[in-house]
Amino acid sequence: MSKQRLSSVQCLRAIAAMAVVAYHAAATIQIHGWKPGIVSHAAAWGWAGVDIFFFISGFVMVMTTAGRDRGLGAAREFMAARIARIAPMYWLLTSLMLAIVWIAPGLKTTEFTLMQAVTSYLFVPYEVRESGSYYPVLYVGWTLTYEMFFYAVFAVSLCFAERRSRLVLTVFFAGLSILSLTRPSAYIFRFLTDPLLLEFIFGCVFAWAYRSGFRVSRRTSAVIIAAGVLGFCIGTPSSDMAHRVIFAGIPAALLVAGVILREAAGGWKGSDLLQQVGDASYSLYLLQAFTIPAFARVLTGADKLRLLPGDLICLTLVFASVLVAALVYRIVERSIDIKVRAWIRSYRQASDADHVALVKQTARVTQRDRGM
Repeated sequence: MSKQRLSSVQCLRAIAAMAVVAYHAAATIQIHGWKPGIVSHAAAWGWAGVDIFFFISGFVMVMTTAGRDRGLGAAREFMAARIARIAPMYWLLTSLMLAIVWIAPGLKTTEFTLMQAVTSYLFVPYEVRESGSYYPVLYVGWTLTYEMFFYAVFAVSLCFAERRSRLVLTVFFAGLSILSLTRPSAYIFRFLTDPLLLEFIFGCVFAWAYRSGFRVSRRTSAVIIAAGVLGFCIGTPSSDMAHRVIFAGIPAALLVAGVILREAAGGWKGSDLLQQVGDASYSLYLLQAFTIPAFARVLTGADKLRLLPGDLICLTLVFASVLVAALVYRIVERSIDIKVRAWIRSYRQASDADHVALVKQTARVTQRDRGM
């Protein structure tokens, strides 16, 4: 993928992350007694930012692995790269959340079990029995359990030839979604058969079409984008994942596909600011679990009579979260990413050197044996 083509994806990541933050910010202001306004009501659809992220993940994974070597080695390298990208910041902030609960339990109303902490670090879904859902210690990390599961299956598909891997991915996730019709009671099976996983395949299918040369005119791309927006408008927010795929997953797919196709048609005018927010979108998504409660606590004390408009508070929480995320991205996330990548490169070089040395040693032994 070229830098130009990625600009629209980065902007969409920014929009998706801010939408999710706005959703949680809108819920927070109502909990604290501010009256919601137009912005807060519109933010009720903000959770659909997750659906945008899932589609983008499927699209990007196909595009970035296309034309590369296949096989067990490729699968191993892919999975190592994804863990190196996702895990460090998530583990760091999960540890911070656990430290807060331990040091200052009054700041959190939730208690975590040892098993919940362990499964959080392993990206394994943990059932919160009170709600029947699966939330890790860092609650926004529930989406990462889906991401990691998708990455694991995608890595397996890299062991096959490219065309066959498409069949493996599609049949596997479609089959799991069909199994969801049986409404399994065990939470791990509810997770594995969640129709939400189809949104990754939506992104993969679009990437396969895009790589095959599928393009549309600017006008058609605008219609696709409008259809996606309209889909959000006429749909109804639902906690039922099967309905979510219809009312959020499909509109998200149309929106993202339309924007990418519009850029390919030369009709996209990206925003440098949005791209910068997109770069920090991972930090923004994770940090909202800290920034929203922290700034809400400050604003609660500053506006004890709740005289300020709820929309102003909501926007303030979003803006403050973006600023903190931008700083953390520059100071922490980017630094960690660079160091982890450097460590992986050095490890690969050392492994390659050991392999070469082993081959040479084997060759010398073989020649010596033949000369005897």
